[in-house]
Amino acid sequence: MITYLDGTFDDLANTTISPNDRGFLMADGIYEVVRFYRGRPLGMDAHRARLEQGARAMRFPRADFPGFADLMTQLIARNDLLAEDSATAYLQVTRGVAPRSHSFPPAATPLTVYGFARPFQRHDREIADGAAAITHDDDRWAHCDIKTIALLPNTLAHQNAREAGAVEALFVRNGAVQEGTHCNVMICREGRVRTPPLSNTILAGVTRGLVLELARALGIPSDEAPVTVEELFDADEVFLVGTTVEITPIVVVDGKTIADGRPGPLTRKLQERFFARVDRL
Repeated sequence: MITYLDGTFDDLANTTISPNDRGFLMADGIYEVVRFYRGRPLGMDAHRARLEQGARAMRFPRADFPGFADLMTQLIARNDLLAEDSATAYLQVTRGVAPRSHSFPPAATPLTVYGFARPFQRHDREIADGAAAITHDDDRWAHCDIKTIALLPNTLAHQNAREAGAVEALFVRNGAVQEGTHCNVMICREGRVRTPPLSNTILAGVTRGLVLELARALGIPSDEAPVTVEELFDADEVFLVGTTVEITPIVVVDGKTIADGRPGPLTRKLQERFFARVDRL
């Protein structure tokens, strides 16, 4: 694997990061993952904009990354992934190397920028047949709108889902569904698509925005409005949207079957339009 670290591309075996990096010591960093289809990225500009928004929210001394798209594409190319049907490029930015302290280091401290790329196997069976999810108390912090590397609550919740035979955990806060551990959630009721509105407890997913755009193009009414747990269970359709899950139907939640237990017609229409968009990249 060829990686990128602070201006240099090299083999992973030669890539080293200081143990005094604040990403390692304090989880003081942000990241983005871009999906590539046959060497062509999906939502590159939106990913860059979110990275820069996160850098501003984290009060990094630098919040502009004009070379983001070129760097991500180079990672794909240098790892011989241009012909792969599906691959991902990952970029992580931390506040840099400094003595451990809760205070920010001097503004002149260089940020640490690390990236890698690898093939990605689409979850074909789950996308086609649907999958199971669980609900999970939202025990995360109050800035989930920042794509930070501090992912321990997400990791624990996702592991709970896997141990329960499900593919994802849906965070619930004060009776309202928020999002998954690494994706957004949408429901369909009476011909309308609904997804929880953006807030400090929900990440502005790039795929989320694209799916809402596709729904409008198909003439499917869509709302950004709260979704209660009761509405989740009573929905006609439930599906996840995200960089890695794409559009994945959820047919069982907490062991309870959603509607007739099969992916629904609106989900199928959105999947068809989504994959048509990907094919045109």
